[in-house]
Amino acid sequence: MAEERYRGAAVRTLPRPNRQYTGDRVCAEPTCGTKLSRYNKWQYCWQHEPVHSYVPRGKRKSRKAAA
Repeated sequence: MAEERYRGAAVRTLPRPNRQYTGDRVCAEPTCGTKLSRYNKWQYCWQHEPVHSYVPRGKRKSRKAAA
C-alpha cells in the first residue's frame, strides 16, 4: 500500500495584535470635536495633527549591494 503524504504550508505564529488606546478620546484642538479612533496614538485628528518626519522601513540592502 502506498504511503499517504500531506503537502501544505508550515504553521506560523499569529501576528501581534494592533496596539489600542482608550476609545473615548476627542481631538485636542479646542474647536474640534472629532472622536479619535482607539488605534490612533496621536492626540489630534488627521486635520489638526502636525506633520511628522517619514521613517522608511523595509528590507535593507546588503553591504555588498550598497557599495
